[in-house]
Formats: sequence, C-alpha cells, structure tokens
Amino acid sequence: MVACYPGNGLGYVRHVDNPHGDGRCITCIYYLNQNWDIKTHGGLLQIFPEGRPVVANIEPLFDRLLIFWSDRRNPHEVKPAYATRYAITVWYFDAKERAAAKDKYQLASGQKGIQVPVPQPSQPT
Repeated sequence: MVACYPGNGLGYVRHVDNPHGDGRCITCIYYLNQNWDIKTHGGLLQIFPEGRPVVANIEPLFDRLLIFWSDRRNPHEVKPAYATRYAITVWYFDAKERAAAKDKYQLASGQKGIQVPVPQPSQPT
C-alpha cells in the first residue's frame, strides 16, 4: 500500500492492522520523506505496545524502515501531518490464517457452499 497524507492536518486514528485475524502478521513501513522536520511537518507515528506504559514515537524520515507485529500488540496512529507525507506499507501474511480468513469471508457472504432458494414470482393465471 502506498500512503500519501496531503499535508492539510490529516492523520490516521489509533488502530491495529489485523484486529480480526485476516492473515497479516508483520507490518513493514518504508518512509519516503526527504528533509522531514517533525516540529514543522508533524506526521509522527505513535505505537502503543500492548501492556506497556510507553509510547514509541517514530519520525517518518527518508529511507527509514519500520517493522512491527500487525496484531493487537501494536496499536498505532499517525498524528496530523502539515506537509505531504509518503510511506509504503507491506504486510507479511501467515498463509494458514489468510486462507482461514478467506474461507470465513466467503461463507459469510454466501459465496461458498451455501445455497439459498430464491422464490420465483408467481405467473398470472
């Protein structure tokens, strides 16, 4: 995924990349922001490690690669950015968890193995 924050004070609310077991297990973020000044441009990534009273503050500096667990262990957010902020995110997927998630989604949407009879409109006699 390529993310571009337009620099008008937008950020991204606190979240977990994989809250429901969709297969993502590792998040990798690569920053592309040359000459980034956190005091002027904002855009700080904050990670709130589960069960720890600390916050990791990560500046989105050019050529920085960040790697962390995608599940509930690492809730994170992007603070408002006041300059165009670029990042590339890649996820490493667990094959078994991803397959199970796909099967679950297909079953829930009625696309796999479930047939529901649809009544035909009655014909006038």
